[in-house]
Amino acid sequence: MSFEESSNEPLLQIDRRALLRGSISLGIAGAATHIFQPRTAFAKAPRRGGKFVAGIDSGSTTDSVDPVFLSSSATVFVSYQLGNRLVERTTDGQLGPELAERWEPTEGGKSWTFHLRDDVTFHNGKEFTAKDMVYSLNRHRGPDTKSGAASLMKAIEDIKVDNPHQFTVTLSAPDVNFPYLMANAALIAQSEGEDPAKGIGTGPFVLDSAQPGIRYNFRRNPKYFRPEPLFDELEILIINDDTARISALLAGSTHFASGLTPNLVERIRNSSSIKVDVADTTTFYYFVMQTNQAPFNNPDLRLALKYAVDRDLILKTTQAGYGTIGNDNPINSIYPLYSALPQHSYDPEKATFHYKKSGHSGAIDLYTSETVFPRAVSAVEIYQQSAAKAGITINPKRVPHDGYWSEIWMKKPFCASRFGSLATEDQAFTQPFASDSPWNDSNWYRPQFDKLLIQARSELDVGKRKSLYHDAAKMVQEDAGHITLMFSTSINGLAKNIHGFVGDHFHGEAKNFARCWFEA
Repeated sequence: MSFEESSNEPLLQIDRRALLRGSISLGIAGAATHIFQPRTAFAKAPRRGGKFVAGIDSGSTTDSVDPVFLSSSATVFVSYQLGNRLVERTTDGQLGPELAERWEPTEGGKSWTFHLRDDVTFHNGKEFTAKDMVYSLNRHRGPDTKSGAASLMKAIEDIKVDNPHQFTVTLSAPDVNFPYLMANAALIAQSEGEDPAKGIGTGPFVLDSAQPGIRYNFRRNPKYFRPEPLFDELEILIINDDTARISALLAGSTHFASGLTPNLVERIRNSSSIKVDVADTTTFYYFVMQTNQAPFNNPDLRLALKYAVDRDLILKTTQAGYGTIGNDNPINSIYPLYSALPQHSYDPEKATFHYKKSGHSGAIDLYTSETVFPRAVSAVEIYQQSAAKAGITINPKRVPHDGYWSEIWMKKPFCASRFGSLATEDQAFTQPFASDSPWNDSNWYRPQFDKLLIQARSELDVGKRKSLYHDAAKMVQEDAGHITLMFSTSINGLAKNIHGFVGDHFHGEAKNFARCWFEA
């Protein structure tokens, strides 16, 4: 699940990593990031001017421009226009400076000092200082905050202003990954003393008007501390219906359409007026077994069910090949400290062996709904057929969209789900699998696993930390309750005359609005 989509879903990190452009053909599973378009694209000189209109999904009339209430992909798109964070993900997956020029740890990562730029102003003309940043971060922590990012701040014991352009964060325990968390979409700098609901930030665009659930209008920020945006104006239209969103793009009413599904891409791939951007992500789709309940407390049954799924067929059939195959753990090659494990491939013989060893008999209910991920119901039906070849009977239980995340997920012992997008290896392991995580949806509790995560957080040696995460991934793959089907792609449509768009691993497409331009 992504917390951008529903307040009833688990809090998930939505930090971003931009990806270098590739030139891989359409529809090939495993492609990193690519744009395909009706004719060969040549480098274009940036052109200033014009009004850019974006059609964005998942907006609501209850949305707010206050980042504390960031709750949908629409509000995430808005936040990237209004504000900046301390850091951002770079094209090589590391951290780059944004409002912070540099940062360094002390006490092995228990304290972090951030040195801020001294040339940043808010949209209201006020100078940005460390006091503003500390105020902004504190709004997301403490028992009374309503922020969706509150869980990211739990480890903070204190935040202290050192001077006008420097502050220090003290944690309850060392965490070498902490700066990555500061790239969270919600953690934008706000002007202390200003009404947060006004949308006053330091970002590339200034908010002129907001009609939540309908539209947001912006103008270029002429005092932006980075290169000024090339568009004079920006309008974000909320178009929640998938077909209506792509129709607006095809008609020329918008220049961008977010969140395209694979079936829509296949319908528009030959259009002469638009191009499609595809980027791999860290979001994964999976079936989850609650390991503290029979029959899923049997490790052989869990392995049998993992070997009984034809991931390749599910990816090809339900996602038209868009995505990469999962391997029953939450880490893929996007993460800098990824290390490959032997692939859990479809193997009816191994599935039969472990199933017989488990001693189980009878049908196994598997709950699903189309709200989980595109064609999730079809994925379960394909699984039913592949498992039958191993003598395992899967009984699909399709349920309505409404109430799935409150009545089925984490309630039923076997169901479909999704998780993502997570910023670091630590988050990818901690949120779904740590014993004290509220989103441990498989109820899998292993003290040895928890110790690996704690050790990795304080390990400054990258090679040793990578080895610890490898061991953690192996434990999850062989014993935990996730059957990871695939990692999804982020698919967006653009007008053919838009240039400068860069695909993004962490759903950070909104950053592009400040660097794109119209073809002359």
